[in-house]
Amino acid sequence: MWLVLCASTDLSAIWAYEGLKKRGLDPIRLVPTEALAQGVRWEHRVGADGACVDITLADGSRIRNTGVRGVLNRILYVPPGSLLLIHPPDRDYVMEELGTFFLSWLYAMPQPMLNRPTPLGLSGQWRHASEWVCLASRAGLPTADYRQSSHDLSQGMSIATRVVPPGTPTRTVLVVDGQVAGPPAPVHILEGCLRLGALSKTLLLGAEFTVGPGDRWTFVGATTHPDLRPGGKRFLDLLARALAVEPGGES
Repeated sequence: MWLVLCASTDLSAIWAYEGLKKRGLDPIRLVPTEALAQGVRWEHRVGADGACVDITLADGSRIRNTGVRGVLNRILYVPPGSLLLIHPPDRDYVMEELGTFFLSWLYAMPQPMLNRPTPLGLSGQWRHASEWVCLASRAGLPTADYRQSSHDLSQGMSIATRVVPPGTPTRTVLVVDGQVAGPPAPVHILEGCLRLGALSKTLLLGAEFTVGPGDRWTFVGATTHPDLRPGGKRFLDLLARALAVEPGGES
């Protein structure tokens, strides 16, 4: 079984789920994070022989890591529904504990997983805009100027980190397990995006650019949670191929 883990409002992930079904990934299941908040039974064990995950959802269905062949992981946060019955003063502590729990059971899911959880993000490592600019420069991409001072407001844990104001028109190149999809772009931009994916150790990445006169592309940010739909059919083909690969083998 393949899994698509996402919020029920994640239209991009739902689009990908429908596309993967049409490309023969069967059985495949869409699991909203809200359903995970209502699970009636969790079992997660970690030992010398590895880790096991066995989740029984409210509808009686079960998810076991031993039966999973691949995962599109779009979980950003612990489902808020998990905290409804918690005494308010204890919620911050419980949120931290649940975050650790989600990190552990997600990490126990087998490869391929796009994207694997890290201590800095449940679906790929969150990075500050300055970090993305630095990595993009190392990858050979033309980058926008970046300045920050102690007078700047904290950026916080924003998922899409850009160095341009909100609403600025951008184009997104999607990197999918060493391949690219999205709008037509110059070869050096596509090659730089592949290097950025490798440097950031991110299998599914959205690299964002502004495009100026003379078709001048400038890197302005990146996200591990991009809108997948601009990638179109090519993206779905690449995603299906990445998820169908057996660990250490061929698809």
